[in-house]
Amino acid sequence: MAEATYKAPAIDEFLTNFFGADRQATIATQSCVTCNGKADTFSDELSKREYSISGMCQACQDSVFS
Repeated sequence: MAEATYKAPAIDEFLTNFFGADRQATIATQSCVTCNGKADTFSDELSKREYSISGMCQACQDSVFS
């Protein structure tokens, strides 16, 4: 299970307001901050690390970064 990376409280507050979901809480429950889907399968370690930073599942990462 991934753990959310540390972000300054003001950044976490901004992200919560922007996405409408708490990044740390979604990561703790293995869900996606953008689509609210499951976030338990990743294509590689880099994508898994990105999830701990952004809270985005593999599909959302692919959509944003591809």
